[in-house]
Amino acid sequence: MSIVVLGMIMVACSSSSANFDPEEEKKKATEVMEGVLTSFEDQEKLAEGATRDESNQIAWDKIKEKNSDALSDDLSNEEEKRLLYILTVNKAEDTANGGTKSNLHFNQNTKIKDTIFNEEDKTFNFDIEMFGVDNEIITLKKQEDAWKITKVTEPE
Repeated sequence: MSIVVLGMIMVACSSSSANFDPEEEKKKATEVMEGVLTSFEDQEKLAEGATRDESNQIAWDKIKEKNSDALSDDLSNEEEKRLLYILTVNKAEDTANGGTKSNLHFNQNTKIKDTIFNEEDKTFNFDIEMFGVDNEIITLKKQEDAWKITKVTEPE
């Protein structure tokens, strides 16, 4: 009985990897990535806060809620900050009492510069460029039958 179950598992695993078409999966992963990069209107105000930390948290909560299907629960706090940085721009504003307040706006000046398929991990690494200057590498991996952002790192 256990040999039959083991055989079924092996067939299922081998058929799922045999059915993996990198070009088709790249299209799906790219749709997810582009969906995140355009999930709000360009320059849409996402958050206002007395501090950058306060507005970061408000903006991240909105981005996470709107893109929940595209974001892995495995993202670390640092990776969340990197993603927030590439998706937003801070338009600080002077206040009447001489201080400043932080205003985070969604930024659609982010472009996919390159996409690389990692055959071993079956992941796609998107080189995302903001304003033609700043870059982040965003990794998408299939989780729960959907492409999700699982890593955000600086390019080497």
